[in-house]
Amino acid sequence: MKNKKILEWTLYAKLNEYKAQIKSAITIINRALSITDKFAICWSGGKDSTVMTHLIKKLFAECPIIVQFDDCDWPEKKPYIYRICKQMQWEINEATPDFSIWEEAIKCKIGIEDLCSKNNRLTKYGFLKPLNKAREKLNCKGSFIGLRTEESNRRKRNQKYNGNIYTLKSGEIICTPIVHLNAKAVFAYHVVNDIEINPCYFNNAFRSPEEIRLSWALPLLYGINNGDPEHMRKYYPEYFNKFRELCIYQ
Repeated sequence: MKNKKILEWTLYAKLNEYKAQIKSAITIINRALSITDKFAICWSGGKDSTVMTHLIKKLFAECPIIVQFDDCDWPEKKPYIYRICKQMQWEINEATPDFSIWEEAIKCKIGIEDLCSKNNRLTKYGFLKPLNKAREKLNCKGSFIGLRTEESNRRKRNQKYNGNIYTLKSGEIICTPIVHLNAKAVFAYHVVNDIEINPCYFNNAFRSPEEIRLSWALPLLYGINNGDPEHMRKYYPEYFNKFRELCIYQ
């Protein structure tokens, strides 16, 4: 499947549709940088934020990169990020939460419903807070975030209401430069720019790479509905058994 997909993405990169999407992203980045050059790149190691980071660093090499790590990352995340940094000669600022994501998950003894109900809190304090702390330390006023409208109706509504560049109540400026890219364009950009694709996108027997959204290695509702537990059982048996022991996956 991998070789077939790479050929498909290579051909897609030749289309004007692909070129228009990349041009749009570059336009948004330049608009944001005309407001202030005090932006930080929030890079997760996923396909979207990797493309966004590469685009921005080509336009503004000095833009700092922040990566959040925690004890609930997929095992491929840190090695992948370090390999890309070595290839691209990027330096990163690492951010970590002040608590264990796994330990918070362990407290959800009643199962997946309890864990899903706590997801917003985990995201706020385990993911966003460390990123914001690192951004403030770098004296950056804004954040580049690799969100795309294709991935959810919530993101479509946010883009329609706020646009590509907007300011939060906290004063932080948010820019979502690849918001209009489709998944094919994201992978096509990887291929034509010789950027390694995170191995996680090929470790799923139930979904194509374009359908996969990387987040924490936790069986949250989106993943449950899209076959994550079964692909975990096959590719990450240690994780799967841990979920079962904790009564998260029932």
